[in-house]
Amino acid sequence: MPDIPTQHHVYLAFDFGERRTGVALGQSITASARPLTTITSTDKQPNWRQIESLLEEWQPTQLIVGMPGDIEENKALRKKITRFCAELAIKSGLSVVTHDETLTSDEAYVHLKNKRRSVKGKINKQDIDQIAAAILLESWMSVNLPR
Repeated sequence: MPDIPTQHHVYLAFDFGERRTGVALGQSITASARPLTTITSTDKQPNWRQIESLLEEWQPTQLIVGMPGDIEENKALRKKITRFCAELAIKSGLSVVTHDETLTSDEAYVHLKNKRRSVKGKINKQDIDQIAAAILLESWMSVNLPR
């Protein structure tokens, strides 16, 4: 029989990007996540006002940020994500952890493409970012929450 969490925890996950950051919301009771929003950056800087508004609205207990694989081509992005994590921890007063985001955007794209086969229209990058954040968060929960 799976362990049932004794406390309810709310999680926010961020799929950081220089132009856009996808955000997902999750919770411990069902270990499920859902796309929440996409935050558009200004001058390649995160929109901290919008992030702080989400933190206030959802009152998360843990923040998770996607981190790409440790390969040379990701070096600059990994530095930016590390800075984002540090500032997020300071602004939120919460623990911020990173989790491997490898292929989450590709998985989100395929998900949207399959979902929209019967609907015309192009796939929106903001939707991809949000869904990638939800995939990231569900992956983190599958590893870190008791079963």
